[in-house]
Amino acid sequence: MSLIDKNNLSYLTEVEQYFLNLKGAGLSLSGVDYDLISKWEARGIPARQLCHAISASVAEFRHKHGASSVHGLSLGRIERFIEDEIEGSTR
Repeated sequence: MSLIDKNNLSYLTEVEQYFLNLKGAGLSLSGVDYDLISKWEARGIPARQLCHAISASVAEFRHKHGASSVHGLSLGRIERFIEDEIEGSTR
């Protein structure tokens, strides 16, 4: 039995798979990360825009901390970067 609302499954799955592929590690996200994705969806952030913000945020994190630090990365850890990207793209 899944705790994920079936109505959110495709949005969650799209963003989850994008992030996992981007960082090149992991099979699933944490509960905190799933909650963040659900909040972004509830705010009406399109999955494509969110994925772009995640990509830019991971690139910034890599630049600051090195490429090897990305494997253990979570969305929660780069949430502020992602929010900044979302806000910047809606201006």
